[in-house]
Amino acid sequence: MRSLPPSCHLCQPDRQKSCAWCCGLYNVKEEGRESLSHKLRRRTERLAGTERTVTGILDFSKQTTAEERSQWIDQTFYSCEFVGFLDSGETRVGCMLHPSAKGNGGVDWRGLSIHGTMACQGFFCRAFRELNSIEVGVILESINDWYLYGLVISDVDFAKVFFRMARERLGRLLDPAMLRSPLLLEVALEFFNWRIDWPHRGSTRDSDAGHSSERVQGKQDGLESRSPYHSNNTMDLLLQKLDSAFDSPAERQSAVMTIEQLFSRLTKDW
Repeated sequence: MRSLPPSCHLCQPDRQKSCAWCCGLYNVKEEGRESLSHKLRRRTERLAGTERTVTGILDFSKQTTAEERSQWIDQTFYSCEFVGFLDSGETRVGCMLHPSAKGNGGVDWRGLSIHGTMACQGFFCRAFRELNSIEVGVILESINDWYLYGLVISDVDFAKVFFRMARERLGRLLDPAMLRSPLLLEVALEFFNWRIDWPHRGSTRDSDAGHSSERVQGKQDGLESRSPYHSNNTMDLLLQKLDSAFDSPAERQSAVMTIEQLFSRLTKDW
């Protein structure tokens, strides 16, 4: 487990992943990674051929928004058209107007975006404020994928459920010594991947990546169905965060068993 340098930024922690949630990257009705990757690739290629002038960049903005015609999930949260891939390997996403981005020659063009330079510089997400160093360390060490990383680091409540369930199973908080365990990171990664591929997700979730819909399970005609509900039970909270929907009590029990089996693996290592 590497130690986190004081200068580590959660939006761009290393060369293997990054997050652009605050730029509205996930605030679009897309089919998932492939569709989003195609959009980012197209933007990156287009900006590479754009002259770095006020006129050139504003023309890029008009052409890109007209071509994409993106549908936002949250109409009050802007999805910036200047987010693209920052490297040829397409491992990191971020602001293509940032002075360190390729082609800008150290010039900061973010003032031409709707958020502006000061908003970008001054914004700190919930992950920065609410995740402790061990929690951040687990996320950084277990995930090396920009798409999954962005979904997890931007959803603090989902990440916190993992650490709460781990604490309940182990009977104690995670400590630095545990972070050297490959098993812990394997369990964490499997859990975090449910953010993408949870098999019991409701249909509304398919176009809602990055924006939880606050649903858990209620009873209706003897079967499990989605309904507004809040619970201190960790299992309920997790099912809520995964936007689970079940056709029968047996299906819900199967989902619970899947979760229990994952966390039961933690006790085998200590």
